[in-house]
Amino acid sequence: METAAVSGVAAAHAIPFVGLRGVSDGPGDPNHLPGFPVSFLVYQQLAATNAAATAADVIASAAI
Repeated sequence: METAAVSGVAAAHAIPFVGLRGVSDGPGDPNHLPGFPVSFLVYQQLAATNAAATAADVIASAAI
């Protein structure tokens, strides 16, 4: 929802915008971690790492 709000403001002002979302939850736990807070901390970091890598790839490809 937050990304949609920012996108709307950017569009209203004709500002280019790309939104990236990192999701840290989902159905089941493929690593069978012991639950909160361990699973939250592990997947929070995984989502942040994946979002950062994706953002870096988008920025790098835009520079070409």
